[in-house]
Amino acid sequence: MKLIHLSDLHIGKKVNELSMIDEQRFILDQILDGIRTEKPDAVLISGDVYDKTTPPLEAVMLLDEFLNKLEIKGLSVFLISGNHDSPERLSFGAERMKKSGLYIKSIFDGDLTPVTLEDEFGKVNIYSVPFIRVSDVNNAYGTDLRSISDAFSYVVDKMGLDTKERNVLLSHQFVSGASFSESETAVGGIESIDKDVYAPFDYTALGHIHKPQNIGSKRLRYCGTPLKYNISEVGYKKTYTVVELNEKKDGDTLCDITIREVPLVPKHEMVKIEGYFDELMSMKADDNGIVTNNFVYAVLRDNNYVKDAAMLLRKRFPNLLNISYEEKTKSTDFSFELTIEDTKKQTPEMIFTDFYKKIHDGNEPDQSGKEILMNAIKEVFGEDAL
Repeated sequence: MKLIHLSDLHIGKKVNELSMIDEQRFILDQILDGIRTEKPDAVLISGDVYDKTTPPLEAVMLLDEFLNKLEIKGLSVFLISGNHDSPERLSFGAERMKKSGLYIKSIFDGDLTPVTLEDEFGKVNIYSVPFIRVSDVNNAYGTDLRSISDAFSYVVDKMGLDTKERNVLLSHQFVSGASFSESETAVGGIESIDKDVYAPFDYTALGHIHKPQNIGSKRLRYCGTPLKYNISEVGYKKTYTVVELNEKKDGDTLCDITIREVPLVPKHEMVKIEGYFDELMSMKADDNGIVTNNFVYAVLRDNNYVKDAAMLLRKRFPNLLNISYEEKTKSTDFSFELTIEDTKKQTPEMIFTDFYKKIHDGNEPDQSGKEILMNAIKEVFGEDAL
C-alpha cells in the first residue's frame, strides 16, 4: 500500500508580515501533481493544517480548494489537527466528508476506532490521534496520568492493536530525540513522548516539527513543512514523503516498508545574503545564485546603521523579509576614566562621542546617529545642554 505523508501546511501563515498564501497555493498544486503521478492509496496530513486557530478567509478557501482537488477516485485522505489548529473549526462537516473518503479527526474524545483499508496483502488499519495534552486523555478516560509520554502510551494500549495486520498512526506531538528549528513556534510544551511508545506501528506519520527526519528508524518520521518559514531553514531541501507498506509475513510483528522523499520546488526560494550595504545594493541577479524576487534575509556588515536600509534594499529585493547587522566581536579591555571635573569641561555630546569612538575603533557616529543623540540630549537635559 502506498501512502503520501504531509504535515504542517500552516495555511495562512505570514513570514515577517508577508503573506505566504500565494506560495502555499503554488506548492499545494505541485503536491497535487505528485499525487496524481504517484497514485497513492491514501494521503496522511498530520496536523497544523492552518497557522492560526482563527485562520483568515483566504486560508480557509485554499484548504477547501486543496481538499476538493483531492477527491480522486479510490483515494482516502486522513487529516488530524495540530496545536495551531482549532479542533472545533476543523471538525466542521467531518461526518459528512467521510462519504467522499476524507477522514478528519480533530477532537480527541477517546474513540480510537481505526479506518481500515485493504490491498493485495490484506488490511491496513489507520489510527488518527490529533494533538493532545495529558488533560485530554484524563478527561476522556477518567485517568490521573501526569506525563504526556504516559498519557500517549495509555492511548496506544487502549487501541488493542492486532499486530498480525499492518497498523499506521497519524500523530502530532513532540517525540524525544527530534531536532527542531526556530520556525516551530508554540511547540506545545517542552515535554516529549518517548519514541518507544510508537514501536508497535508499522509506520507513524508525525507532524509538529518542521525539519524532515526519522526518529530512531524510518518507521517513525516527521516529513517536515512543504515550505521554508524561517531564516533557520535557509539551505533546507523541502520534500514530501512517500511510504510503501509491503506484506506482513507470518510471525513478523512489523512489515517491511520503503520510504522516499520527493523534492518540492518553491515559487520563490528563501535565501540569506551577507555583505556591506553598498555591496548588496550592487549585487547582480546571478551572484551566488541570488535572484531579485527571492525571499531575502539580509545581514549587513557595516559598522554603523545605514539610514533607510530596509526601504532601499527592498527596491533591489522586493521580497526582502528582514535585515540585521552582523555582530562584531570587539575587545572590552579598554579604560574610560571620567571624573566630575572632566564633565564640567565637556558637553554631553562630547562625552558620548568620546565613548562612541572608544568602542568603534575611533570612528565617530554618522549623521543619523548624531541626530538621534541631539534629540536625546534635548529630551533629557534641555535645549541649553547643546
